[in-house]
Amino acid sequence: TSSFKVQISISDLNIRKGHGANYAATGKGVFTVVETKQGTGSAKVWGKLKSGAGWVALDYATKI
Repeated sequence: TSSFKVQISISDLNIRKGHGANYAATGKGVFTVVETKQGTGSAKVWGKLKSGAGWVALDYATKI
């Protein structure tokens, strides 16, 4: 997967340690995604952050 930027559409989207809602939350923000995977808690996919901070559910993000 090539990297792409996303704009988060809600103010409180959690960064997760893995690609699923079952992983612990670690923070919030706006990011560059470098990998995507299916996982629980997301109707779309999870995006792995370039920063290494974790993963975000792309249900609440718009590719920019």
